[in-house]
Amino acid sequence: MILSTIPDEEDCISLLQKYDTPDHIIMHSRKVWEVGKLIGNKVRRHCEIDMDLLRASCLLHDIGKYPSIVEGKKFHDIVGEQILVNEGLSMVGNIIVQHVVLRSDINVRVAEEHVLFYADKRVVHDNVVSLDDRFVYLIDTYGRNAEAIKRLLEMKQETKRVEEAIFAYVDFSPEEIISLI
Repeated sequence: MILSTIPDEEDCISLLQKYDTPDHIIMHSRKVWEVGKLIGNKVRRHCEIDMDLLRASCLLHDIGKYPSIVEGKKFHDIVGEQILVNEGLSMVGNIIVQHVVLRSDINVRVAEEHVLFYADKRVVHDNVVSLDDRFVYLIDTYGRNAEAIKRLLEMKQETKRVEEAIFAYVDFSPEEIISLI
């Protein structure tokens, strides 16, 4: 399936299934989209946010996770980008590759990749959680050594910077997301 436009929700789910994405990862991605949609709809009143691109990016951000596990590769974000480029979806690939490590500057403007990055950091499995709870989960799951823990704590600080920039445009607090979803 080669797509030349931004895929709709049905096409995103079909792509996830094509790459054998387990249901729990699809459920996680749907919840990331719920958070992304809530935030994106507020931010786009002040910044240019393409909600179709944001939707596809939220739903497809972990498309590389299962193939990475099966193939024993690290960096599911990069694997996901490669999959999407091969599918003709380089615009979406350019966003999802940043859901682990941001490449664009939040100080220039809040963009789709920042909303995705932040929304993903608010969801454990398919539950919306606080940033603190998400990073406890990440450290418990991926903090295998001191270097990994250091990188995760740096990611948490980056997430807080992104949160601050995003919530300059949002009329509710980060803590309210849980009750709004």
